[in-house]
Amino acid sequence: MRRRTCLQLGSVLAPMALSTARMVNASNTYSRQPLPLDYFARRPLLEQVMVSPDGKLIAAIANNNNESVIVTRPVGGDTFTELVGSDNLEYSINWIRWVNNERLVFSASYPSNRDPGLIGRFNTTESRLHAINADGSGLLNLIKTRGAGAKDLYWAIKQDNVIDWLPEDGRHILLTLPSSVRHIEPSVFKVNVYTAERSTYSDAKEWVFDWMTDQAHKVRIGIGTTESGERTVWVCDPSGKNWRLLNKASFFETGYWHPMGFGLDPNVLYVSGLNDGLASVFTLDLRQSEAEPTLKLGHPRYELRGQLIHDQRGEAVGIRVSAHGDSSAFYWDDRYKQLQKSVDTLLPGRFNVLYSKSHDERTHVLISDEPGLPAQQYLVKLGDGIEMKLLAESYPELKGQTLGQRRGLQVKARDGLELKGYLTWPPGLEASPIRRLPLVVLPHGGPQIADGPEFDDWAAFLADRGYLVMQLNFRGSSGYGRKHLEAGWRRWGQEMQEDLEDGVADLVKRGWADSRRVAIVGASYGGYAALMGLIKTPDLYRCGFAFAPITDLYDWAEEHGRRTQRETMARLVGDYRTEKQRLHEVSPCMQASKIKSPVMLIHGTHDRQVEYQHSKKMSDALTSAKKKFEFITQQRGDHHLSHFPYRQQLLMELEGFLARHMNAAESGAESRPGQPVTAS
Repeated sequence: MRRRTCLQLGSVLAPMALSTARMVNASNTYSRQPLPLDYFARRPLLEQVMVSPDGKLIAAIANNNNESVIVTRPVGGDTFTELVGSDNLEYSINWIRWVNNERLVFSASYPSNRDPGLIGRFNTTESRLHAINADGSGLLNLIKTRGAGAKDLYWAIKQDNVIDWLPEDGRHILLTLPSSVRHIEPSVFKVNVYTAERSTYSDAKEWVFDWMTDQAHKVRIGIGTTESGERTVWVCDPSGKNWRLLNKASFFETGYWHPMGFGLDPNVLYVSGLNDGLASVFTLDLRQSEAEPTLKLGHPRYELRGQLIHDQRGEAVGIRVSAHGDSSAFYWDDRYKQLQKSVDTLLPGRFNVLYSKSHDERTHVLISDEPGLPAQQYLVKLGDGIEMKLLAESYPELKGQTLGQRRGLQVKARDGLELKGYLTWPPGLEASPIRRLPLVVLPHGGPQIADGPEFDDWAAFLADRGYLVMQLNFRGSSGYGRKHLEAGWRRWGQEMQEDLEDGVADLVKRGWADSRRVAIVGASYGGYAALMGLIKTPDLYRCGFAFAPITDLYDWAEEHGRRTQRETMARLVGDYRTEKQRLHEVSPCMQASKIKSPVMLIHGTHDRQVEYQHSKKMSDALTSAKKKFEFITQQRGDHHLSHFPYRQQLLMELEGFLARHMNAAESGAESRPGQPVTAS
């Protein structure tokens, strides 16, 4: 890690490279000069802006294009002090958190592998925990690897699971680490953030893999699993005694719920469960031996799935949701309802969330999203009124630029299922009589996530290049309730794929999309969907672009279906033990001969979510089938394009690939036949 000095916020911005490609012609009468590619390739200028407990300092991760740097500054200042930075290639900074008014704790991760012998070598993403002072001094690795207890760290792949920040203490934190070299179940340790000395706080329990404390910092909840894959929740009394099994259920059962945490009452546990098929917040009275969850907060249309929000006393007051609905936060406390209403009045028509605050709750950081536009971050001071000051634009180069409009989309699938999603229009064309635009289908990853109304850098970039962009939340996407989620189970490459086809047909029918110029582009599961689209409907898509795609479902199901996850993977994707043929039928690398259109693959060798071998298998299959394709290897690249040059490369290759094939005469589109390329 490199220690840094100081910088002005403006100097965080490196010179922007200009894009030399012209926007694809949407018609014979309309064209415009595209914005520079790097405007979209950058990571947000400031991420994870955190206020110190006394409200005097802020810390953030600043992205200087080539580097991500932890920075601090006075709340009222202009100059940031740089602490440590990374180019996001050897390692990446995951998160930061104040532990007191002068000291920060941060997590970093890096790709590695383990070789325990009996089960063979396997790849990992290792995480490590560090502490540093706000002025850049006192950098310390918090997990000692020598001395007493060091032998217990062999299985400590993840070393940053802090379960309690002990805010009244200010010198210690509670985190989990494996209990011994022979057992992977974690104990809870108390760690000094100035010396890294640690002591056992609570012992491990067999088959319990995570722990949760109450507001008195007692370890109260243990979350584990059974050998057959059921999730277990264990609870003890507020005294720390009398452990008992509180819940045992499979994710697929109606009685499944997940603990969220405590408020001030140590006998009331907040849990996430389903109400009318939608994720909602419940409370559970732990004094009752057979307690049933009681609904605390639900919504008739949106899933309330996220993290509890606490006030300065430690009382639970609401939930910060993981996806935008009517808001970004929902409260049951009237004080916070009024605060949210006041903020929404000052910034109307936006998704406004107060996500970091001082201990006295007078200084907040606010992130504000306007649908389809980059987020803004504000410093908010509460007193007699609300004082709001703009802190940073997430994508400062896009400020004041004309971007494509993002609008909601509703499509009815062929079996009657209602599908929702978003269209991003090329700038200036939404209200124009120009129709029959070239269309890019952009399925999301996951697949158990969903696209929302917020700014999407890929969609905005493609719209800027003249494409109509469709992001449809096909069946299996989250956020629309259990029925919509279940409709996608075991339907990879089938109805999930047909939903995208029905979306294209709908846009063509409306006269918005040109049926002769449709491309499909995606990453991770979206990359899988791009390849399966070319296989299942080879005449529908002009070309397909896949970043880090899953290509072998049999290997995927086997790799992720070992031991306790076996039944879960069998229910979600397929059972590799009994369904090899079915999984091969929906695996792109097994069906490459059916592809007619040009293909581009990009994959990083240090991807630990979808292994690089998935694209290598696809490349080999396309070569054997004598198909025209391009394959770019990003050496040491990860699943998230964390390394800025790789983000640049991807957008540049995507832009060129689409321009070559979407602009070509209908009979003349073909890919460059060259050899696979390695990027370093």
